[in-house]
Amino acid sequence: MSEPTGFVREVKGDRVFFFLDKGSNLSFGQIVRIDSNERSFYARVVNAESKSTLEISEQLREAEGKEAFGPYSRYRSVEAILFLERRASKTRSPTFNPDYKDKVFTASPEDCSALKLAGELEIGRLRSGERLLGSVGIDVASIQLMIGMFGMTGSGKTNCELMLNARVIDNSPKTVGLIFDFAGQLLTGKGIEPRRGLRDHPLFHSKVRHYSAREGKLCIGLHTLHPGRLRTIFPEIGRPQIRVARRLYEKLGGSWIEGSLGAYGAEGYVGVGKIINYKAKSVIEALMSKLSDLPPSLFPPSNYNFIDDVIQNVSQGVTCLIDTSGLSSEEQHNITCLTASNVAYHYKRMWESNFEEWKKLPTLLITLEEAHEFLDPNLPKTIFSDIALTYRKYRVGLNAVTPRPSRVNPNVFAELWTKVIMKTELRRDRVYLTENTPYLEYSDTEIKMLDVGEALLISEPKIRFAVPVKVTHYPEYLDERGGHDYGLPESQKLSDMDSRLKQLGKHRSISLEK
Repeated sequence: MSEPTGFVREVKGDRVFFFLDKGSNLSFGQIVRIDSNERSFYARVVNAESKSTLEISEQLREAEGKEAFGPYSRYRSVEAILFLERRASKTRSPTFNPDYKDKVFTASPEDCSALKLAGELEIGRLRSGERLLGSVGIDVASIQLMIGMFGMTGSGKTNCELMLNARVIDNSPKTVGLIFDFAGQLLTGKGIEPRRGLRDHPLFHSKVRHYSAREGKLCIGLHTLHPGRLRTIFPEIGRPQIRVARRLYEKLGGSWIEGSLGAYGAEGYVGVGKIINYKAKSVIEALMSKLSDLPPSLFPPSNYNFIDDVIQNVSQGVTCLIDTSGLSSEEQHNITCLTASNVAYHYKRMWESNFEEWKKLPTLLITLEEAHEFLDPNLPKTIFSDIALTYRKYRVGLNAVTPRPSRVNPNVFAELWTKVIMKTELRRDRVYLTENTPYLEYSDTEIKMLDVGEALLISEPKIRFAVPVKVTHYPEYLDERGGHDYGLPESQKLSDMDSRLKQLGKHRSISLEK
């Protein structure tokens, strides 16, 4: 049941000020309900102050023990911002505001249900002071409307990533994930105590495929690298170089990179020019310099491309975890952009050429760690900007994870309709978040004071206010979820197997004696 916590003393537009009852406690961001006649209003706590009815001079004289005043009153006043109105069973944005002396209550489980915060991709529970109420989650339909996950190092982003992707795996084949893990944390749960990661998920062996550079699984054969993909690897490449690459491909086919590098090694730019009857030294040398920088460990001279396997798995609802730890930042950038562009293009091509088959594809969530390195407006544009801006109609969504939201392109940031915001101490990042996110106008202090594992969730168009969430601890989720029944036949007991082995041993001894 709801607990009464105070009554309204003043209302200005969407701002409500109320007196807090003696002994009641609230917290920044907490949701309260205000009952007003046949309507109920919901508001978030954004500020509080403590005062008395004494003047400052009188307070000082009393504090110094020079004079005693009385009777007087001391009080605690709280400011909250309206975000929702409920009349009967219908909820909507506020059409009016509460009245003086209307009662204020803390949110109850019933209120949590009325706010409709549950989603298929549950990440945590609603925080109401020290209590945790109903589940809070993101709808599957919100994936393609793009997601952002922000918070300083140590705020709990990795745990939140694990929870969101675990729910994506649980909802397979309706949903599927493509996860880029630059530090190798998500597989093993490095930094999570007790240490448990995606490999501990009950469906890991059937619904997840792990690709690691350390195991030599991230290979893109040169024979599969068409000229059109060079811009993905080298965003700064010029059009003349692309034209030369295409002409070389037309002449030499799939082995165009090996053939052109061989000619360049033998005769320099002249040897390459002879192949296509082209004489521009600077263009040829610039292209050959880029091609020669492709590391043979990742780009061997073969027809195998691990991205083909990724596309096949994703299409069947198998989440793919790409672990690029151990690679240089440039190599990580190349692998990430090439993989994401090929998978996204697959969804786009299916939508354009075979719509009925496209409808069978699972909704895709691409998790991109250190997203500011790919979405910084001061850096060359990458495929991830295109995904955020134009791929929602193909059911391809981006989860941009970063501790530095202020370095994300504003145009891309505006397209992230779902935001999970964790503790952020750097003022520049807090200002960027509050100024560019609806419903966070008064939340600067709250964002700074969030504890580890606490977050604010906004997920438009369903959740149009900042929901205070306690993100579920991933190991606790695994314990609560339990194992998965694959329907396999029950294995024999060890005692029965041991007896059978002893019998076989006796028969073998008798046969040898004969």
